[in-house]
Amino acid sequence: MALLKFFKVASLPGSLEADAFYYVENGTYAESYLTNAAGEARSIGNSAMINTLISEALAGLPSAGAPVLFVADIAARDALEPTLDQAVFVLVQDASADPTVTSGAALYAWNPATTTWLKVAEYESMDVTLTWDAIQGKPTSTPAQIDTAVSQAHSHANKATLDKFSESGGLLRFNGSPIPAEWTGTNW
Repeated sequence: MALLKFFKVASLPGSLEADAFYYVENGTYAESYLTNAAGEARSIGNSAMINTLISEALAGLPSAGAPVLFVADIAARDALEPTLDQAVFVLVQDASADPTVTSGAALYAWNPATTTWLKVAEYESMDVTLTWDAIQGKPTSTPAQIDTAVSQAHSHANKATLDKFSESGGLLRFNGSPIPAEWTGTNW
């Protein structure tokens, strides 16, 4: 079991220690990060803080409403910047090029006053429904026929011998008897 080291810092260091907790003072808020054995940080969220930060950032956007644009990736979002003269929301289908996004889509707000993007939300791409009829190149058998075939396919030349292996009381057994840790032959 690894020991956990605690650090209270003004900003997150460029090189992080493994198995550590970092408490980072950030104005009126504090951020916290937990590192794994490789020294990779995972931020620990605080919903109230995050919602307040988003609300403050969105309050700086014009109140007249902003259009929503849809783009494929971060490069396409960034390519919009020279043409933007008002606040817009951009839904990026694949936002994985943003280092703060692991996978999936993200919604960004463009603030023309600061010429910056604000990530508003992330969406994991988990809305896929797969049905048997939608599979291309599938077997001509029905799922029930496949299940039946699989349940009957567990037969082989040494099945009778393998069926004699079992586990009981934390011990591997052969024909009901514990198997010793070492043996010199097959006459257990």
